[in-house]
Amino acid sequence: MPANVSVKSFIEKNWFRDFGQGLALTASRCRDCRRVFFPPKVVCPNCFDGELETVPLSRKGRLHAFAQCHMGPADMEKPYLIGFIDLPEGIKLFSVLTECEPWPEVLQVGLEMEMVLGVIKHDPDGQAIYSYKFKPAL
Repeated sequence: MPANVSVKSFIEKNWFRDFGQGLALTASRCRDCRRVFFPPKVVCPNCFDGELETVPLSRKGRLHAFAQCHMGPADMEKPYLIGFIDLPEGIKLFSVLTECEPWPEVLQVGLEMEMVLGVIKHDPDGQAIYSYKFKPAL
């Protein structure tokens, strides 16, 4: 991702934070039951404790399932690939998939994937809106 991309160009700016090793997805971890949640919460949905800490999510996970979409939001190029990524924190994260052509040969359940930041769509003024995506890990 270009260094000059401002935080306001993210699809949801509160989802991203630099934890000292570049931008990562931000999650909440309950200090009582230790469960991790994304997107971040203010109260633990598991035990209802209000003591949550902000933690980064892993940048790598395993592909759980995937599909090619030919319909969807009007401002997204079609077709596009989507999938669920199993993260080590116990989260199954829905994501657009990228850099995996030819996808019928490249993608398989269990494949290690890594998070990247990329353009997800453009706003009405043509400004690029960034979000997380997952691509096959090298």
